[in-house]
Amino acid sequence: MSPIYAVTSFLSLILPSGEPYLSIVKDFYEAYVIYQFLSFLIAVLGKGDRDTAVKALARHTEHLKSPYRCLHCLFHPPPEESNTAFASAVLLECQVLSMQFVFFRPVTAILMFVLESTTTSPDGWDYFYSPQLVVVMIENISVFLAFSGLLKVSTSYIVCLRGERLYLDSHNIPLYTVLSRSEG
Repeated sequence: MSPIYAVTSFLSLILPSGEPYLSIVKDFYEAYVIYQFLSFLIAVLGKGDRDTAVKALARHTEHLKSPYRCLHCLFHPPPEESNTAFASAVLLECQVLSMQFVFFRPVTAILMFVLESTTTSPDGWDYFYSPQLVVVMIENISVFLAFSGLLKVSTSYIVCLRGERLYLDSHNIPLYTVLSRSEG
């Protein structure tokens, strides 16, 4: 992610007229990185398989936080039914919260580009009456939800992986879980 930010920031300084276009590239890549991070977490715990990740989480349900009630309609079977259903609901919640960001970030980037390019007021925004304010609010709510989901799934994974020694399949390099001593 850092190289994209560095390149887009550098090019924005050199070509100020290209900054809105570079911002769209940066926002699209940011959404892609969040998606890849979630995929990485599932790959680490479940060896690429979601069901294996759910089984690993099901062994530690006492350390998992309950999923949000507003997403309860998505959970089949209900989380109260078994440890596996609870772990599956927690993982699905984290996936939904992260994937909404992957969808909304590019959409809001394009909306901001269109709104900024069509604005007629000299300072750009008429604050409480501007559509840009609504788009920024949607962006911030989306970021909050995405990072709360990623925080929940990463702390759940730390609980599951605490004290275990992991190996990268392709290189056989030992990895130790970061923050393995934390209580999550």
